[in-house]
Formats: sequence, C-alpha cells, structure tokens
Amino acid sequence: MNPTKRRDFIKLCIASVPALVCAQGVDANDKTPHAAPQPVYRKPGSLERYIDPLPVPKPLTPQGTGEGGDRFRVRILEFTRQLHSQLPPTRLWGFEGQYPGPTIEALRGKPVQVQWENHLPLQHIFQVDPGVHGAMPPAPAVRTVPHLHGSRSPSDSDGLPEKWFTPGQTARYHYPNNQAAATLWYHDHAVGITRLNVYAGLSGFYLLRDDEERSMGLPSGDYEIPLLLQDRTLDDQGQLVYSPTFDDGQKPSPGLWAPELFGDLPVVNGAIYPYLKVEPRRYRLRVLNGANSRFFNLFFNLAKSPTDIPSLVPFHQIGTDGGFLPGPVALNKLLLGPAERADLMVDFSGLSGKTVTLSNNAPAPFPGWDMITPHHLTLYELMQFRVTLPLSGNGKSSSMPAPRAFARLDESASVATRDFVLSERMDAQGQSTGVFINGKGYDEPVTEVVKLGSIEKWRFINTTEDAHPMHLHLVQFQILERRGFNAVAFRNGALEFVGASRPPAANEAGWKDTAIVNPREVLTIVVRFEGYTGRYVFHCHMLEHEDNDMMRPYEVVSGD
Repeated sequence: MNPTKRRDFIKLCIASVPALVCAQGVDANDKTPHAAPQPVYRKPGSLERYIDPLPVPKPLTPQGTGEGGDRFRVRILEFTRQLHSQLPPTRLWGFEGQYPGPTIEALRGKPVQVQWENHLPLQHIFQVDPGVHGAMPPAPAVRTVPHLHGSRSPSDSDGLPEKWFTPGQTARYHYPNNQAAATLWYHDHAVGITRLNVYAGLSGFYLLRDDEERSMGLPSGDYEIPLLLQDRTLDDQGQLVYSPTFDDGQKPSPGLWAPELFGDLPVVNGAIYPYLKVEPRRYRLRVLNGANSRFFNLFFNLAKSPTDIPSLVPFHQIGTDGGFLPGPVALNKLLLGPAERADLMVDFSGLSGKTVTLSNNAPAPFPGWDMITPHHLTLYELMQFRVTLPLSGNGKSSSMPAPRAFARLDESASVATRDFVLSERMDAQGQSTGVFINGKGYDEPVTEVVKLGSIEKWRFINTTEDAHPMHLHLVQFQILERRGFNAVAFRNGALEFVGASRPPAANEAGWKDTAIVNPREVLTIVVRFEGYTGRYVFHCHMLEHEDNDMMRPYEVVSGD
C-alpha cells in the first residue's frame, strides 16, 4: 500500500469509530457516559396504528373559590409534544400547554371565573392571510379570544371574535353556569384566524354537571371518557401542515384562504390512531367533533379491517349539545358535523377479548357531492377499544337513563320568522372567494335585533353544495323541521318547498346549539332568547367558513 492510500485508510478507520460504537454499544465495564441513541422516526404516511394509548385530558384544578365561584387560571402556551410515538415532537399551541386543553368541570348554579392569559410567541405557527376580514393589517398575527361553546354567558364573557387579545395580555371571563348539565367545550374564536388557532391546538372540554345527572347512575370516573375528534396533516418532520383546498381539490397560493381543510390523519384527544383498554361494562363517551371542516359518520365496528363487511356494535345516545335527550336513542351510526357533541352509552359487556374500532364513513367534503373523483381521503378508522381489562369490583354499576320530562318550545308563541340564505361567491375561475349569510359579511351592521325572553323561528336556506353546521351563541334551540326547496324558483325570488316536512331525528330532538343544514334544504329551528342582553354572533362552524365570512352578529335587547 503506498503512503497516500495508507493515510486515507487510517483516516477512514478513525472516522468510523463513533459509528461502530453506536452500532455495537459499549463495553459493560466502560463507565464513561455516552449520548443516547437517536430514536428512529417514521414519516406520517407509514405510522403503525394503535400502538399508543389514548390520552384522557385531566380536570383542571381551581386556584381558589370566592364570591364569583371557582377561580381558574388558564395560560395559552406554545409547546412541543409527540402526536404518535413514531413521530418527533410536534410544535403546538395549547391551553395550559396541553393538546387538548385540560377539562374544566363545573356545577349548575355555581359560577366559574377564568383568567385567560396569552403567553404565545409573536410569530404564528402558520401563514396568516391578510386579505381575510379581521386579519388585515394592522391586526397582529398572533391573537386569541376563548369562547365557551354552548354556554349561556354575558356578552362581555362570550368570547366575541373581535375581542381578541395579544401575547402578554389577559382576559377575565365569568361563566354563570345557569343551564342544564351538558358537554360544552372551549376554543379560540379570534376573527379571521379561528381556523388557524384551533388547528394549532386551542380547544378543550368544559363539562357542566347538575343534580339530575348525579342521580342517573351513569358511568363515571374511569368509565366516562371525553373524545375530541379531529384531523391533521403533518410533514415528514412531524410538524403541522395547514393546507386548505378549494371545492375542486386545488390549493390556493401558500398562506391564502380556501373554503375547506381536511387532514390526512385522524387525531383523538391529541393522539394519532390511539387505543383504549376497557372493561366488559358500560362506558359513557362524551364525543365532540372538533375538526375544522370534516364531518364524521361514526360507528363501532368489530370487523378487523375497514374493507371487511362491518360488524356493528349498537349503542345509545343519551344527550346532545345542550344536555340530555328525552330518553336514550338506540343507534348503529351517528353523524356529527363540526362542533356537534353526542353523549353516548356504549356497552362492552359480552365483548371480552374483542377489539372494537371507532370507524367513520363520512366523505369529505360532506355530503360528498363529487364522489366520482374524490379529492380528499375518508378517514375510515379513528381509534380502537380493546376489551381486555378484567371487570373491576371498584366500578359502580351503571344503568341506562330512564325517559324524562322534556319541555318543547311552543312554535305558536314565535313572534318572528327570520330567513338566512347561505351562499358562496365565486371568481371568474370558479374558485370560492367567500361564503356568506344573506350576502353579508361579519363586519357589516347588525340586522337582527331580538328581544330578551322572546321566541322566534329561524330558517337557514342552503343554496351551496356543502352541508353547513350552523351555530348560535348564547342560546340552545330546538329543531322543528327540514324541507327541500325549488332552487330555480328561489333564484327567481320565490321560496317553494319540495317534498314533505321532515322532523328532527330522535337523537336531534333535544337542545342543540349547532345543527346541520344540508344542501338545497331549509332547516327551521325555534329559539328562545334567554339569559342576557348584548351582542352575540351566529355562524357556520366549519372554521374556514366562519373566518371568511359566514358569520353575522345579532343583538339581544331588553324585552321591557
């Protein structure tokens, strides 16, 4: 070997020593500390399913109690956390540095005071579209305002979209909790960037309880599980990608708004494809669709593969957005639009040793008007329930709720009927430039003024190709009917109904704050405006839609 080649060989050997040490390990007698081997991560598209346990958000402990009730402090923070054990930590925003945020538990009639503190950095995780109303300069990119969804709260504690505050600022909100036990939730509502802030992680459960609920013998403790269903897309480094699309699947220029967002991966309580070990007994599942745009048509499936013939586990729905239904409703499948909640009883008795997959077959966008060439993945599986735990003697026995008295609002007492036309505006290329209610944006003057204590009928007339989950702040309402209408006649100025009136499904025949309006349909609800006077909003809860611009203010005035 000539001298030059010999020197090169020695250099190569020396350079290879660290790699050999890492590959072979170290001598057992060598006490010198060494760096831990780097974990081997996978790309999001190749993750193993059902290898991580389901995280269950813990209740938040109040800092004290005073005349205003329990006092909570909630910091809004940036942090990193693994969404799957085969991924590197993901940069997130969360309440108390958690995704989802901690669960706030409250009692009916016992007020709660929350001090919300914005500790976020000055730069947003995602690009902000400056052309969207509310996000235009000089509005800062990073701002938040928490909204307690489903709460009957004073206007100054409602979390109105324009009442945002920036890093370093705080807001103190008061929640009276003068309403029935229900599955509520809190999330960011900052005008023009709600879709971005919620996608970054800003959402959590708020469980309101009362004496009636306590007397019902429902599963509790380890047998009551909140489930926040969402979808996310990640890059090869495991970081969130916010990538909206137009109706035809085309993407806008980077950072610009588009009307829908569908992630590639299901996320349940902040985990991708998690599993939960359960006992062969009844469980209470508090299910929330917290996705930006995706609908879920849920079922519990014993089949081993999503391509197998489904083997359905029946379940019961006992409550909806605003509280308990008149009685349990037996179901095989459950459709939830964004922001809708369902209180479920699932009985795993007799399923010892089996695996039940929480599955979904709702197309995206919903209701799937372009199924010949779908542009988005259907997330057929979300999580697993493994009935592998022994039946514990510590768990109290539970029962199905008995039918209960339920007060229906008197439609004949309505003092007004208001129509709200849902429409989409297109540019010359056929791409959406925004979605609207009665052709108006959020920043236009208030046109709906209602009296405190009055009952009204509101009709949502959907002229678009998508279903819209419409949400009213302050109030819970009841669904009266859905009806088809003649689209051609409507374009000529006449509302002509087509087909028979359809009453709400049994599992919708309770108190709601969000309801689905299907394409070419009229949804009629009856509302009693109770609680407080002041300014509130109503909007589509597809977050891309409410940001631009399917949201309108309304005013509640004294009925005296």
